[in-house]
Amino acid sequence: MKHVIILITALTTLTASAQIGVDAIAKQRARDVANQNNNRGTQVPPTAAPAQPAAPGATTTPMTPAQQAFSSFQTQLFSVTTNATADQKSALARDMGIVAQGPKPSPATLTKLSEHLTTSVAEATKLTQPRKTRLAQEIGVLLNSVNTPPAQKDAMVKDIQSTLESGGASTENASAVATDLKSVIEEIKPSAK
Repeated sequence: MKHVIILITALTTLTASAQIGVDAIAKQRARDVANQNNNRGTQVPPTAAPAQPAAPGATTTPMTPAQQAFSSFQTQLFSVTTNATADQKSALARDMGIVAQGPKPSPATLTKLSEHLTTSVAEATKLTQPRKTRLAQEIGVLLNSVNTPPAQKDAMVKDIQSTLESGGASTENASAVATDLKSVIEEIKPSAK
């Protein structure tokens, strides 16, 4: 009789632990799906993705003009230091104008954005390379956001502002970048017919 009770207890324990494992896997899958859904709105379209370096000996396809423009903009943004020159700022503004593939913001708006962006990035000394990459991608998306839903645009502007602030930029300068991006969005939105 003791053996039967021990056997039943052992089987019950194994069954319970197996069920706990299944529950944990189901919860993790649910979290993963939720994270994918939350991140779906901030993914960059394929035309705005930076070019990947080719493996030695591999053939590469030439970059499209849009990819070249984004790559140049990203390089300019990554090279910003505390001593950004007027030439660097104007080159960044010019590159942002080229990144915009549809309706383009005015040169004055891009110059203003370039000024505030270089100041903020120079202050944000804690920005890691992945965060700088994400910053460049979101700015690229906003420059081409004619058909992007307003809620997604607002979320990206807030993300850019918080990324700059968490990287060390002052609230004042990060807010100025956000305001400039909102001006860009207003200038490129389609006119009502």
